[in-house]
Amino acid sequence: MKPIHLNKLSAILSMKWRTLLSKNFIIMPIFSLGITVVMNLVYGSLAASEGGEMNSTLRSMAAGLGALMNTAITGIACTGMALAEEKEKHTLRALMTSSVNGLEFFLGSILPAAALITAVNALIIPAAGLRLPAAGWGIWLGISLLCALASSVIGMIFGLCAKNQVTASTLTTVPMLVLVLTPTIGAFNATAEKISRFLFTGVLSNTVSALAEGTPKADLFGLSVIGAEIVLAAAVFLLVYRKNGYDPD
Repeated sequence: MKPIHLNKLSAILSMKWRTLLSKNFIIMPIFSLGITVVMNLVYGSLAASEGGEMNSTLRSMAAGLGALMNTAITGIACTGMALAEEKEKHTLRALMTSSVNGLEFFLGSILPAAALITAVNALIIPAAGLRLPAAGWGIWLGISLLCALASSVIGMIFGLCAKNQVTASTLTTVPMLVLVLTPTIGAFNATAEKISRFLFTGVLSNTVSALAEGTPKADLFGLSVIGAEIVLAAAVFLLVYRKNGYDPD
């Protein structure tokens, strides 16, 4: 394994943070947070119109949709488009010629995105009106971070394969829709629910539902699914990274 130089890693982290917080990308996690608030109001109005009241199940649905969108859009689209932008402007090639190795670039790219996704997912819980115990917060933040890592690595794969930002935006549309819609439809369709159990976004959706019901727990099967998808995505990224000649050694 190649050594990690902290000064180089720090430089990449700083560059990635500036990119993610720019007006072109920060709108996406803000949009996901806004969707949570809007859907919470919509579900509340629907419940009131039928003579009922807002409950934890409806709140979890609002929180789940917001978290799914944040994890998929921010992780895949933002990370992929940011990497495609670096290729388009030849920044990536310049980094490689400055002796930044693949591992440093990999960590420097996914950690800011994962941190941003996890922070927004944390804000989504109170935005949906949910209250979690300390154990529930620990589980939610842990699962959110793992799912954010998986999503970010997938985004980097598409970013490497895309020629520019427009292409990256197009390529990431399908996986984003699959990862968001499958768990969402799974709440009403048995087949989609079975499929979503094998997606990290499905694990995320099931987690927020369990937390809302007051049964916080770490699902071993769910953790295995996320772990396997992170490892698989990382392996594919490194293969594509070397195939494109950025890290030939």
